[in-house]
Amino acid sequence: MGALRPALRGDVDIAALFRASLRQDAAAIAATAEETGVDPDAMQAVVILVAVPFLHACHREWRTALPIDWMHGYCPVCGSWPAFAETRGIERSRTLRCGRCGSEWHGQLLHCPFCGNHEHGELTTLMTEQGSGAGVLEACGRCRQYVKAFTRLQGCAPSDVMLEDMASVDLDVAAIQHGYSRPAGAGCTIDVEVHAGRPRGAFAGHA
Repeated sequence: MGALRPALRGDVDIAALFRASLRQDAAAIAATAEETGVDPDAMQAVVILVAVPFLHACHREWRTALPIDWMHGYCPVCGSWPAFAETRGIERSRTLRCGRCGSEWHGQLLHCPFCGNHEHGELTTLMTEQGSGAGVLEACGRCRQYVKAFTRLQGCAPSDVMLEDMASVDLDVAAIQHGYSRPAGAGCTIDVEVHAGRPRGAFAGHA
């Protein structure tokens, strides 16, 4: 955090930085880091989290209006790729979960959420020797991306998705060791404008 101190000076465009966080715009965040002379990796790690409370508020406000037939690989609220998938209940329904806003949406079985691949021969399930409970890795041989998957009776709370994701880091390590990765950035970049305003309701946006 000490490396980010130069970015606290008054001439940093906070509204633009918040917009970059909302859009997961790594290039814009890196440009701000260069302008302010701070470590770009440190700024990426911190700024990408700035919009998370706002996105959780958006999810709480919009969740009853989300389309129930949403089947894209990315989040219907903020456009993020899923943090993990949940196989729920005795009916074993598949649900994708967003780590940034806590949303959930239907996922397709035997289907890569990142590239849309549904060729069974190119989809792999990997398990670690000391796994995270019922967690496994579902990897795609075509795009070399992976998603973690957990079997549970019911889904975790929206506020716990990011924590569950971090708690299963052993699965991420195993995926990297096998040559798989998570996609960078958002699955769908949201078109949003952010304007600095009064302290109460300081940001206004539309997507």
